[in-house]
Amino acid sequence: MAGKFELVVAENGGVRIRLVNGAGNILAVSGIYRDSAAAASGVTEIREHAATAHIADYSSPPPQ
Repeated sequence: MAGKFELVVAENGGVRIRLVNGAGNILAVSGIYRDSAAAASGVTEIREHAATAHIADYSSPPPQ
């Protein structure tokens, strides 16, 4: 089963995007958008950029 983008109500108002895999696990949660239309535009932008994005690994401190 394919993953999906979900638009959900944010805790303090607005809308967040959740990226959910086919098993129902949440893979990513966005910042807050003002409304569903803005969040839908955010989904389009995520799709465009994710296809060509590079990985920047900041998980460990740089060597000294």
